[in-house]
Amino acid sequence: MLSRTKKFILIILIIYLLLTTWQIVLAVKDGAGLIPLNGKAVDISVMLFFSIQPNGWNENIINLVMMLAFVPTFGAGLLIYCKNNNMFGAVQQRIGYHDFVKGGIINSFIVGFLFSLITNLYQLALIRVFYYPFFFKIRPRKLYIGARPGYFSTNQLIDLCSYVILAAVGWGIFAVFIFSIGLFVSKNSIYLILGPCVGLGLTLLSVLMSMCNKFLLFVSYSCFPFAVLAPGQFALASRLPPINSYLFFMTVALIYLLFAACLIKLWRKKKRRLG
Repeated sequence: MLSRTKKFILIILIIYLLLTTWQIVLAVKDGAGLIPLNGKAVDISVMLFFSIQPNGWNENIINLVMMLAFVPTFGAGLLIYCKNNNMFGAVQQRIGYHDFVKGGIINSFIVGFLFSLITNLYQLALIRVFYYPFFFKIRPRKLYIGARPGYFSTNQLIDLCSYVILAAVGWGIFAVFIFSIGLFVSKNSIYLILGPCVGLGLTLLSVLMSMCNKFLLFVSYSCFPFAVLAPGQFALASRLPPINSYLFFMTVALIYLLFAACLIKLWRKKKRRLG
C-alpha cells in the first residue's frame, strides 16, 4: 500500500512539474518580443513571474486546481485516511486526539508552505535561465496597480519577496483550514477534491458579495481564499480592500486560522462526547 502511495505521489509531482515547466515555456514564448536587443536593464522578468500567478494573464488553471487538491492531501491525507478507517481507534489510543490533530496541523502547514515556496522558486529559476535576468525597479504607483492591484511595494524586489513568502504562508494556512474541514469528512475520495471545492465555493461567494455595498466588499475579501494564496493579485469588483496590503493579508490569514481552530475544537468535543 505504501509503495502504491509513493508511486502515486511521484506521478502527481512529475505531472505537476511538467505542467509548471510548460506554463513557463508558453509564457516565455509570449513574452519573447519584449526582450531588448541591447541587454537593457528592464523588469520584464518580474512582470512575467506575476503573469503566471493566479489571475495573471499566463495563469494555468490546471496547475492551480492540482495544488488546491494535492497540497492538503499530501499534508494530512494519511491522517484523514486513518481517521476514516478502522485503524483510527489504535491511532487514537497510541497518540490521543491532541497529538493526532497537532500532527495534521503541522504536516499540513509545512507541506503547503514548502510546496508553494519551491514552486515559486522553480518558476523564478526557469524565468532567469530561459527568459531574461531579473532587474528590479521602483515603478510608478499608477502603472504598477494595473499589473498588481494589491501590491505590497512599488519596489519590485520587496514586492516579489513579500509575495513569495506570504503566498507560502497562505498555502500553509489554507492547507490547515482544509484539514480542519476534512476532520468532518468521512469519505477519503471527498477529501481529495475538498480543496478545489472549498476554494471554488469561497471564491464564488466572495465575488457575489463583492458586487454589493462596501461593507459586504470587506466581508467578501475576508473569506476570499486567494487573498492568502495569491496575495496582491486580485481586486474584487475592481475595488481594493480598504487597508494596507500587509495588514490585509494578516487579517484574512487570522480569520482562516480562527475558523480552523473552531472546527478542530468542535471535532474534538464531538469525539470526546461520542467516546
